[in-house]
Amino acid sequence: MKNLEGKMKNILCIILLFSSVISAQQIKSWQNYTNMQNISGLAAKNDIIWAATNGGVFSYSYSDSSYQILTKSEGLSSHSITAIEIDTSNKIWIGSSEGYINIYDPSTNNIKTIFHIFNANETNKKINDILVSNDTCFVSTEFGLILFNTTDFSILDNVLKFGIFNVGTPVRSTFINDKIYVVTQAGIAVQKDGVTNLQAPESWDNIELGVQLSASIVYELFLWESELYAATDRGIYRYSMNTWTNEYYSSNHILDVDVKSDILYSIVAEYNSSNDVWSRSSLHVLSEKDSILYSKDDEKFTTIEVLEQDEFILGTEQGILINKLSNNKIVFPNGPAINSISSISVDYQGNLWTGTGKDGLGIGVLKFDKDTWTVINQESIPVFLSNQFHKVSSSNEAVYFSNWGRGFARYKDSTFTNFDHTNTDIVGVVEDIDFIVIDEVVEDAKGNAWVLNFRATNEKPISVLTADDEWFHYSFDSPLFSQLVDCKNIVVDQFDTKWFAVVGKGDEGLYYFNENSTFEDLGDDVWGKITKSNGLRDEIVNALAVDQFGELLIGTSVGVDVIPNPSSPTSIIGDQYIAIRQQTINSIAVDPINQKWFGTTNGIFLMSSDGSSLLANYTKDNSPLPSDNIKSLAIDRQDGIIYAGTDFGITAISTFFIEPTEKFDDLYVYPNPIELSNSESNNLVIEGLIEDSEIKILDISGKVVNEFKSIGGRTTTWNCKSSSGELISSGIYIVVAFDSEVNEIGHAKFAVLRK
Repeated sequence: MKNLEGKMKNILCIILLFSSVISAQQIKSWQNYTNMQNISGLAAKNDIIWAATNGGVFSYSYSDSSYQILTKSEGLSSHSITAIEIDTSNKIWIGSSEGYINIYDPSTNNIKTIFHIFNANETNKKINDILVSNDTCFVSTEFGLILFNTTDFSILDNVLKFGIFNVGTPVRSTFINDKIYVVTQAGIAVQKDGVTNLQAPESWDNIELGVQLSASIVYELFLWESELYAATDRGIYRYSMNTWTNEYYSSNHILDVDVKSDILYSIVAEYNSSNDVWSRSSLHVLSEKDSILYSKDDEKFTTIEVLEQDEFILGTEQGILINKLSNNKIVFPNGPAINSISSISVDYQGNLWTGTGKDGLGIGVLKFDKDTWTVINQESIPVFLSNQFHKVSSSNEAVYFSNWGRGFARYKDSTFTNFDHTNTDIVGVVEDIDFIVIDEVVEDAKGNAWVLNFRATNEKPISVLTADDEWFHYSFDSPLFSQLVDCKNIVVDQFDTKWFAVVGKGDEGLYYFNENSTFEDLGDDVWGKITKSNGLRDEIVNALAVDQFGELLIGTSVGVDVIPNPSSPTSIIGDQYIAIRQQTINSIAVDPINQKWFGTTNGIFLMSSDGSSLLANYTKDNSPLPSDNIKSLAIDRQDGIIYAGTDFGITAISTFFIEPTEKFDDLYVYPNPIELSNSESNNLVIEGLIEDSEIKILDISGKVVNEFKSIGGRTTTWNCKSSSGELISSGIYIVVAFDSEVNEIGHAKFAVLRK
């Protein structure tokens, strides 16, 4: 046993030596997966529709029904897109809630970013509207109107005060006829005749709204039949003889309008007057008379673009509704059905599963097979008693879905099974003992499923469904709890001890339980509690994980504690992960080379195996992460993918940290041939390694060019430099890999071309 421990420590030293050096090279790619059904803006030209959503931007082509997706992983600055427009050069102008402007050029696939609004010294920088007129882009923001040149992206004007309105008045939209009109929170302003200095407040007239319109919210202005109209939350008003008159749809919200061939198309929303809840929206068409062109109770419309007479596209909360040739269809790219992800887990086949929520917010569970997202719920799986699945976990053969109120479900052998009060004797909450809230289910090494009951009325927080399908339930022999408590976050260590957190008032802390391999004999059960008095840095425990050396990692609201030997529960080390000692830890994942990934409220922290080195801190500012609040992490060990769940979807980080193979049968390198340049990164990928491989690079004569150790996983990289630090010459080379005892040997040949 001591020899084994020594060998493991040696391996650890090797990992530490190399992981800090090459970790930055180990990220292959980033990919964001978001829901793009909630449409906030549309822009259409030729046969392409562009849509702004709260999950990024996508386009849809009529000609081939194809999609293009733009998220942070494709170069956008944000996923919270609030405005979109197409300029005269077919570039796409994209505005966000944070004030970013991205300009996407489809001809080059490049994205230009303008930070002017984002960097403004303002509290709210949201972009409300984008309008392009000739070579000028008018951007309406929460603090004024900003004008840009669409050719060189230069700033033409910062207009922050309109006549008598206060400086920094929010601008909702802009309308251009022969003059510039701005719709602001304070009212409507119009450019005076002949003025060019738009920044001067005296260059603007303030239009008198009158008694009726002043009590309304004006969304936008438009011209119809040569007269000026306003779309408001109380219908459509006409402006004539310096007077506003309510003409159409009185008392209804007008969410968007479009005029085509002198016909007015309007999205008219009906609200419940008692609670101001949106109850129905309809597309009205107005020419000689008013009529409803399209309406559907279960669809909420947000924006409209008219293509031809009575042919239109609607932005809805379910995607883009396209009406052409009297045929309707909803289109949106495949993605997760929601963006706010509560829990994620990767199963034994590499599928990603996600929980969707609780308290009425859950819609079932989501499955991603690296190609397609699928919703699994009561409609598709009748055994589900509820869609409130808030947590997911997986084992070598099964996936478990924890339900908020209806027990839990298991997916095993292609079959879903539900466990609740009807087929178990698990007891639920005090208010309704049949309302069973399961926080999490985990399996031990023998295939027994341990079930953590969030708030058990009978004070039996842990139950086990054995591999033989027997149930046992456990309570404390001693009064560790002073009252009914809430339990969460369970893991099982190498000694089969179950560790979990308690969040009940007065009983917070880390708890452990071991049945000593005797389910029925309660006399040998071991319970315990760890708090600040035992050395725990904080009693609010948010995450637990056991690493590859059996150390227990405890994520709290102020950093990480470690129990290096879980058989000695009070052997706590508090300074091992000192670089994140003040971070709020939400989730912990351990990769195949024992590096630690911490999901926090300040992004993802990647740390070396022993916690001595901070290898990276990925945030929304320096990576494609859409948010710094990382709610959940999961690892696909076979493919080296780190999944991060946030309120803005899921981010997949593809790495070289992959489970090693047992033999060198599939050793290969790429790219092959590799072209080397003095001015570029030159990384040769070596794939198919066993754990902690020794690697030698030989030239064709057999001379050793360089040698090093891999960092533990299946894949590593080499910078194509000799042991003296110089790029190698053109020629044929051989990679030879072997284990420390030279029991396993593999080799591959590759070519080098120097530029």
